[in-house]
Amino acid sequence: MIRIRFEYSLLISFLAGLLIASIIPIKIDLFPIVAESFIAAFMFVAPVIVFLIMFNSSCSLMENSDVAGRVIESSVIVFVSLVVGCSLFASIILSFVLPASISSTWVSNEAFSYVVHIMLTSLLRPVTVALLLGVTLAFGFSSTPLFGKVLKLSKKIHAFQEQSFKLLLKIFPIITMSLGASLYYTLGRVSVEAYVVSMLLTFLLGLATLSILLIVVAGVTHRRLTELARYSVRMLGIGLSIGSSYVILPLALKVFKEHFDADSGIRDLVLTLGASLNRCGSVMGVLIVTFVAAHYTGSAISWQQMLLLAFPVALIGFGSPGIQGGTLLVAMPAILYIVPLLNNERFMTVALALFVGGTTFAQAAINSVASGYITLLINDSISKMKHQERSQPDR
Repeated sequence: MIRIRFEYSLLISFLAGLLIASIIPIKIDLFPIVAESFIAAFMFVAPVIVFLIMFNSSCSLMENSDVAGRVIESSVIVFVSLVVGCSLFASIILSFVLPASISSTWVSNEAFSYVVHIMLTSLLRPVTVALLLGVTLAFGFSSTPLFGKVLKLSKKIHAFQEQSFKLLLKIFPIITMSLGASLYYTLGRVSVEAYVVSMLLTFLLGLATLSILLIVVAGVTHRRLTELARYSVRMLGIGLSIGSSYVILPLALKVFKEHFDADSGIRDLVLTLGASLNRCGSVMGVLIVTFVAAHYTGSAISWQQMLLLAFPVALIGFGSPGIQGGTLLVAMPAILYIVPLLNNERFMTVALALFVGGTTFAQAAINSVASGYITLLINDSISKMKHQERSQPDR
């Protein structure tokens, strides 16, 4: 009997949902209800999941040595650099085919104020609060006599969470089938050509980014390209089936553990931070759908304006709510401030449909693979640092 890998069964279920929705002439309301209910429920408990993973990972790292702070600092720096770099990369590539602006263009005070507001507001999001609280409590308990008891409790809770994840994975094929059908119902308002163009651009720019990262990871960590490629294919399949960085997290932890031998504390910590901070695929997706929607709705955008969108979109990406379409929703006001001619209903409808209706799945896949690569880099860096500290003679 042929056994299909779990992530491939998810992709098959997703495609089956697409096929069922396209063949049956009437809309099956159960599919959107299942998809939306699951995402809403998962996002409701996401802060608890993030808190437990961050708390346990931080405690585990501090049990062995005081490297948790270095892991977090390195992760934040690398993820921020990656997102900003990807946003610049996408805007530069897209600007090559756009006309020049006949008027002087710059970021308005309104756009700048909006970006700052989104960044500050993001600090109050439940997931961000849970992330900060998990790390802060772990650091606080580490210097008290209670740390040993707290560590044992966190490990028990983490083991329970692992079992819960295993149960959750059993219903994922049903969820991905519902997501596939929902995607088909959403795309009825958007031309197939515009959708194909936006998906191809997302894949091309995303795969170019991942290829560069893969070469860097292979060179720095000395891991085999074949193993990195197998991991990448599996995570791309999962991302294309689910479409949300937060919902993918349990699967990302599982697949990474199966492929790579890494410190469990660093692995869980960096991958969880990546689910919240890494929006490299999402920011490229925002710029791509802006470009495609403007073209197909006859709206004007210049290459200068596309370049100016790079930094605001990247910064706003860190404040996005982590739901399908969330990055574009919070970025839209800044886009309209910078490119006022896009402020029309046709552009906004097409852009949102393209983003939520399909490219978000490609973006989530890119985000997840990139987070895995960054985890390998940071794990390798911390391992080398520990080795150097042990090899230094005591003074």
